[in-house]
Amino acid sequence: SIAGSGRDYTLFKDGLPTIIYHQSTTSKAKGSDPVTLVGLSQSDFGDGSRSSISPSQVVKDLAARGLKHIMVEGGPATARAFLEARSVDRAIIVRAPIKFEIPEPARMDENTLKSAGLQMIGTAVMGGDNVEYWTRGGLPWPNSELSMWP
Repeated sequence: SIAGSGRDYTLFKDGLPTIIYHQSTTSKAKGSDPVTLVGLSQSDFGDGSRSSISPSQVVKDLAARGLKHIMVEGGPATARAFLEARSVDRAIIVRAPIKFEIPEPARMDENTLKSAGLQMIGTAVMGGDNVEYWTRGGLPWPNSELSMWP
């Protein structure tokens, strides 16, 4: 549970620690979930938009905890925040052919990824979705078969 939220949330039950990054100074974890709450400040991007937390701060905190590889999942806004902060070494972009009644533009195109210092090294089609594999220039892919990672 997370106190102060007015709701009870159950986190992963795999026994591994969970880290929640937030801006609130009043949230506290309680219960038996192995949760660490880390408060971070807001960050500005060059285009005038604001991220609720700084991706660079998240990456630095995780590195200080000994983590060398992290996977960030989320929608386009989360992905753009990490890309704009140049905190991404590798990206797997899955583009599903789904039509929404009221579409929200992803604003994630080839220029977005190239501006983050990434280059496309391959593509694939999986179950009707188009998959793109991107890596920071000079950084090898962890596996010779692109679709076998992560």
